[in-house]
Amino acid sequence: MSSSESPARTEAVRQAAPLSRLTRRRFLRYGLIGSAALAAAAAGSFAILRRSPVDAIPVAEGIRNLGAGEYHLFRRAIEVLLPTAGTALTPVEEVPVLANIDHMMGLLPAHVRQELGTGLALFDNAAVVSGFHGRRFVDLDDQAAVDYFDAWSRGHSIQRALNTVIKQFVYTAYWREPETWPPVEFDGPVSDDWGLDYLGNAPLPREDQA
Repeated sequence: MSSSESPARTEAVRQAAPLSRLTRRRFLRYGLIGSAALAAAAAGSFAILRRSPVDAIPVAEGIRNLGAGEYHLFRRAIEVLLPTAGTALTPVEEVPVLANIDHMMGLLPAHVRQELGTGLALFDNAAVVSGFHGRRFVDLDDQAAVDYFDAWSRGHSIQRALNTVIKQFVYTAYWREPETWPPVEFDGPVSDDWGLDYLGNAPLPREDQA
C-alpha cells in the first residue's frame, strides 16, 4: 500500500508536527497562562494527599529537562495512551518516547516551560478531588486513567488544553520514530520526499470562526 493509500498517514503526519514551535500565543489561547495562579493554588492544596509510591522511583538516566513529577506523569500517560501490547504496532518499549518528550521539553522557551510544568502538576493532582478515589493520575488504574483523560477532554478550556498538550507530546514522541511507521504502512512525510520546506504553525482562527 502506498503512503497516499494509508489510512494512518494523515494522523501520523499531524502528530509529527514539531512541539518545539509551541509559542506563548498558543498557550495564551489554551488558557494555561491565565490559569497559572489557579493551578499553583490547587497543586498546593493537595500537598497532604499527593504522595505516591511512584515518587520513590528514580528518574531514568539521561533525562535532563523533566522534573521527577513530570517524568512520572508522562511515564503513566505513555502506558495509558500507547497500549501497544498485543497489537501490530511497534512495542512502546522499543521506542524512546520518554527521551523524546524530555528533548522536546528542552526546546520550549523558559516561560512556556514553567507554565506548562504548573499545568502538568495540576493535571496529576486534580485527580485527588475529581471523583477518582483520592489518587493522583499517576496512581490510577488503566480504565480510570482513560476515563480521566476523557473527562478532561470534555471539561472547561483549561482541562481540554492540558489534555490536548499531554496527548500531543506522547503521540508525537512515539510516531516521530521511523520504526513505528511500517506497521501502519506509512512511508514517511511527503514533505521529505518532495523536498518541501516547513512553513511553521498555521494561524489560529478568530473567535467568531472557531
